[in-house]
Amino acid sequence: MKSATIFGAVAVCFAGILLYLYRPVWQFDHLEQNAKKVITGDELQAWATHLLAQYPSNTTLRASALGTNFPQRLLSLAPDLGPSVRVKFPDDTNSPGWVSLCWGSGFLGSRFLEVGPTNFADKSSKAYAWQPGVYFYRP
Repeated sequence: MKSATIFGAVAVCFAGILLYLYRPVWQFDHLEQNAKKVITGDELQAWATHLLAQYPSNTTLRASALGTNFPQRLLSLAPDLGPSVRVKFPDDTNSPGWVSLCWGSGFLGSRFLEVGPTNFADKSSKAYAWQPGVYFYRP
């Protein structure tokens, strides 16, 4: 009876550890669908165009450094994996700038939300359009 209790306790602890380790993987695998639940493309574009005006050159930022100037609902999507924020402007001055949000790790890879004005177009075959100017990218 005592060995069964010990075995049960060890099994419960082992299951808890596995669930704890799997959580970031699950969050990463469901990043796009969970993002769509917490923010709209219009909200992302309003935020991104404001950020593009604040940072008129290529810049890499931490979401935490932006404080309230970051859509807080995105922080809970995969907190162990990001996001990092990059403001990007192409060399071609006829193309608009955009903001890239990246979640990832060396083990899991990366996922991106790329957001710009409605005339921003991500031409990658791995980018999924939410609406004109807002793309989710799975490399």
